[in-house]
Amino acid sequence: GLDLRNHMANIELNLINEALERTQGVVAHAAQLLGLRRTTLVEKLRKYGIERDQEQLAG
Repeated sequence: GLDLRNHMANIELNLINEALERTQGVVAHAAQLLGLRRTTLVEKLRKYGIERDQEQLAG
């Protein structure tokens, strides 16, 4: 269907995954690439259940 929230969440998740791939999982760099604060990206990772090493989260 045309569930906007679901569609936007899928787009956001795809962009986050792409940024993490491009930055080899370094959250701080992925956040910069996305134009987000690192803490905001960490919240989104938790929201979507994306697991990252603590070392990478400190990034």
